[in-house]
Amino acid sequence: MPSEHTPRSGIGIGGLVSEGVRVAWSSPVASVVVGLIVAAVCAVILGTTGQTVRAEQDVLARIDDAGTRTITAVDDQGTANIPVTAVDRVAELSDVEWVVGFGFAIDGRNSQLGRGGTPVATRVVWGEIPDVVVVNGRSPQPGEALVGPAAQTSLGLAVPVGGIDLDDDQAAVVGGFAAEDPLGFLNTTILLAPDPSTAGQATLRSVHILANSPESVATLTPAVAAVLGTQDPTGVRFETSETLAQLRAAVAGELGRFGRNLVLATLAVSLILTALVVYGSVTLRRQDFGRRRALGAGRATITGLVAVQYALVALVGAAVGSAVGSFLVYQLTGGHPDLEFTLAIATLAVLATIAAAIPPALVAAYRDPVRVLRTP
Repeated sequence: MPSEHTPRSGIGIGGLVSEGVRVAWSSPVASVVVGLIVAAVCAVILGTTGQTVRAEQDVLARIDDAGTRTITAVDDQGTANIPVTAVDRVAELSDVEWVVGFGFAIDGRNSQLGRGGTPVATRVVWGEIPDVVVVNGRSPQPGEALVGPAAQTSLGLAVPVGGIDLDDDQAAVVGGFAAEDPLGFLNTTILLAPDPSTAGQATLRSVHILANSPESVATLTPAVAAVLGTQDPTGVRFETSETLAQLRAAVAGELGRFGRNLVLATLAVSLILTALVVYGSVTLRRQDFGRRRALGAGRATITGLVAVQYALVALVGAAVGSAVGSFLVYQLTGGHPDLEFTLAIATLAVLATIAAAIPPALVAAYRDPVRVLRTP
């Protein structure tokens, strides 16, 4: 009769896992060595490539802060006559996250100071104010305006409320705003709500577009030019972040290539070492596998048993190594490595261990059990 530790042909997954735990426990040297290899692989990769990934994320974030997704159409000379309807047409293009247009600047002064007040550039804003412009107060209606923090100081307003004199009109300040890049230049200006009745005659000084991704800037720019509807297309100057987008792609590519090469080299070394350890282990236990084969265990069962044994060991090693590697990255950079990257490295380490265990497992499964049992 076979012992309770001997898997028969057709053993289930649960039984195979249970038997794998027992076999791993009964082979402490091989299990510990393989576990240490996997732990070292995860710790080394996270401690080196993990830092590279964090550096890549920081560099790309700084490049993105410079505006890798922006497109600006500017009418420098006032001859292009960009219609305000261009904002709606551009918004309908794919790959556009938001678009906003600004009219030509006029002077605005604090009504209480009159002509003695400091003039501040005032622009009519066409289109929905994007999220990078945080409004403090309610949205302005026709005849109302918002002031940026620097403009509020120039106007001499203690709070963003009051009146401003324009060239031939007046407007009420109903709140303030704070703009972030790529619209940070607005902080020195006054934003005036448009009068819909003037939409047919008004023109834009500039149209600002944010693309959905840096890669779409190159293809989106000519599409924007085609739908602006200007009277003189040559009078429009385009400012794009295509150069920054190309720099971003180059940086990501170089850092990513370095990280991939290091990961592959480390996994290759671990695969070879693991295969040697597993081969030595199955050779020492060849009589055990021979008895299992003689008692009815199939080749697939023997192969699966070895693979499951070292997969379980690798899971423990990957957990320990990932924790150690994450701690190292935190100590060196002050932040933890990306969770998805950590899980990917742990998964690759486990899969590499299973792949390394398969060839020795096949050797054990295809040995002649009769010859093995005759060997003293």
